[in-house]
Amino acid sequence: MKRSIYLSFMVFVSGLMNLANAQSNTGTEQSEKVKLLTEAYLYGYPVLTMAETFRSVTNTELPDPIKGKSPVNQAATLYPFPKAGFTAVVRPNLDTYYNMVYANLENGPLYIHLPATKRYYLIPILNAYGDVVQSLGSRTTGQDDLDIVLVGPDFNGELPKDLLVIRSNTNLNWMLGRVQVDNDKDGKSEVKNFYNKMIVRPLAERGNSKYKAPKGTYKPANEVVPMKAVDDLEITAFYNKMMELLLTNPPQEADKAFIEKLSEVGITAGGNFDITAFTSEEQKAIKAIPSNVQKLFAHLTAHPDKSLVQNGWFVVTKGLGEYGTNYALRAYVTKIGFGANTAEDAIYPNAAVDADGNKFNGSNQYILHFDADKLPPVKGFWSITMYNKEGFLVDNTIDRYNLSNKKELQYNEDGSLDIYIQATAPEGMESNWLPSTTAGVEFELTFRMYWPSEAILDRTWVMPGVKKVN
Repeated sequence: MKRSIYLSFMVFVSGLMNLANAQSNTGTEQSEKVKLLTEAYLYGYPVLTMAETFRSVTNTELPDPIKGKSPVNQAATLYPFPKAGFTAVVRPNLDTYYNMVYANLENGPLYIHLPATKRYYLIPILNAYGDVVQSLGSRTTGQDDLDIVLVGPDFNGELPKDLLVIRSNTNLNWMLGRVQVDNDKDGKSEVKNFYNKMIVRPLAERGNSKYKAPKGTYKPANEVVPMKAVDDLEITAFYNKMMELLLTNPPQEADKAFIEKLSEVGITAGGNFDITAFTSEEQKAIKAIPSNVQKLFAHLTAHPDKSLVQNGWFVVTKGLGEYGTNYALRAYVTKIGFGANTAEDAIYPNAAVDADGNKFNGSNQYILHFDADKLPPVKGFWSITMYNKEGFLVDNTIDRYNLSNKKELQYNEDGSLDIYIQATAPEGMESNWLPSTTAGVEFELTFRMYWPSEAILDRTWVMPGVKKVN
């Protein structure tokens, strides 16, 4: 079952190239060139996004927990939880505090110590293309102290035998850690117990008790919105940046045949793209590639694969974080959820419609009901968060933006659970109230499941629909 669902999504996303190709009014031979350059754009989209993310988040002299920034190769954190009005990140997480490392391994391996914790935590290490190199945390490496060395593609020296060695094929890597917390007060203690005990330094400085992390640099020009910076790039600038990044972030073994093919259209590591080498008709089609791809991304979001919909929820249970050579899927996930976990670590169903297929609206009252024997089967925890149509938090009188099984919920006598989604508090069930938008305003929901069971992954457990009750 998993395989058929996964393949249907692959077929759906592969339409990016076909549709973009169809929009170019060129002959067959010319059309093949545009198709190949479209594939190149999809291949390069994640690595450019990673590079622009590094440019922005390492643009600071010292770690900044409010903005989640830190100099390169140092630990970063992001707290407290955001509230209504926060627009720096789409669909912000209200379950965990982020603990991150923006690693550049060009100058050698990086030593990282993670402290023991009793809390659920998850730290995937993503390479420059958004693939999960390895996932650390409760599910995979446990709760005890963990010492690792992160090694880039150019290092061939000896490594300590007492460290967990993690090798990445790229120099740019992003450790995107999450530690479960209940609220800001609780979170501050967790930050103290976890983030403040993290050690991140060059491997050569591992035993140096006097080591002090160097200050970073701040440049106003680097204050960018990463994805917008990539989306706004003119096509020649995009390809040139991509080719520059290929030098220090080489493709994986499975990519090499594709990369060799790209040389036919002027894409080579360290090269310069010459658009004048193409006909005027081809140039027109090539310049349109970014806008065409963005339109197709929007189309995919607005028309999800029906085989992945469960009672109004869009649920992907395979393929995230592990893309292989499906560059279209990898690019699309970069666009809608950069830094995605593997499904084994977390599943994030999203819904914009109720069980009857009607769009959520603040004029209505809704209930999400779980039978006692069909509560979300997770080994970590679950949560549900309210967002407006733009993916930001919805303002409400009690500053409550999500609910989770880690909070004090009121269960029914038979053990079942009702979540009340409405603009006003349900009398006697305030603990189970997720405040919605005002009357006439649409909203969306994200349901997060950390460390999902096999029943979720193989889709035998199905998300219940949100039902309108008035």
